[in-house]
Amino acid sequence: MNTVQLECFMEVCTCLNFSRAAENLRMTQPAVSHQINSLEAELGTKLFNRTSKSVELTRDGIRFMGPASDALKILRNAKARISEKSVSEVLPLGVTCRDIQMCGVLPRVLRRIAEELPLCRPVVKIAPFMPVNVLTENEMVDVIFSYKADTPTHNRILYKELKKCPVCCVCSKNSELAKYDSLKIADLQGKSIALISRQRDIPEIYKVVTATSAVLKQSQIYLCDNYECAKPLVQAGLCFCVQPDLPMKKEESLKYIPITDSSPVSFGVYYSTLKANPVLKRFIEITRSMLGGKENL
Repeated sequence: MNTVQLECFMEVCTCLNFSRAAENLRMTQPAVSHQINSLEAELGTKLFNRTSKSVELTRDGIRFMGPASDALKILRNAKARISEKSVSEVLPLGVTCRDIQMCGVLPRVLRRIAEELPLCRPVVKIAPFMPVNVLTENEMVDVIFSYKADTPTHNRILYKELKKCPVCCVCSKNSELAKYDSLKIADLQGKSIALISRQRDIPEIYKVVTATSAVLKQSQIYLCDNYECAKPLVQAGLCFCVQPDLPMKKEESLKYIPITDSSPVSFGVYYSTLKANPVLKRFIEITRSMLGGKENL
């Protein structure tokens, strides 16, 4: 077992995508697959269930995440001592977002962090399916931006709400819906819709799209993996989609119309204990302040 195998394993755990993991590690996909295969052979068990469309951790894969992360920490610390490089020269901060839209809230916050803490070096990643428990197992992940899901099973993981985001209809400015400044769920019935698979875990969104799509013909439904896939369809005027109204710069070609009879979505961050991480604590304070919440934790 070697460092490369462990790094490949942890990166695939983060991305759940071999090609993206290879890109992040600056390796080829076959090389990453070879490292995972050799690690599985050495351990005598499968760590991932792989198909042409998805990658999932097995039960043994989940169990191995903690030991793999610990082993990497030990190896990295040993390397740092041998090379006599000071780890205090910079202040690392691992920031993960569930999707690319959430990254849109970061520029203002990171600019403020850079002004206050010039030695801070944020590392931003997008990982739609990263389990929140990784916060206690992976030193490279300090905070996960996410819509609120079920309460984490680990009592060291906390959720801090940043903002209640209204649910809105996103449509082209040329759409017949664009003439409205507000809508009700009933107003959307009969209109073509883009169903985004990753929204199934957001109850407030799921309620709206279920009510609006239940009576539609198959030809009126566009199936999309994420908002980035749905956006070109919406911009073309083929359909609308439903999104939480995040506090970020909006697309000029689209109109965002609040759906008044839907419940807002809780947007916030998952993080582990702040006691030993003043940089993370200040990062969350600034984020809450800039998004309209209270600054002090």
